[in-house]
Amino acid sequence: MTRILSAEETPWSEIPGVQLIGAILGILLLVAAIRALFGKGR
Repeated sequence: MTRILSAEETPWSEIPGVQLIGAILGILLLVAAIRALFGKGR
């Protein structure tokens, strides 16, 4: 009685792999933005 969810039934934001990739990309973008801000100050 195992039911496989179709792609339409599962929102992107609820897939663990997507959450992990999103978190990593978000951190990388945040670090890049901070480095750009402080890099131009010197």
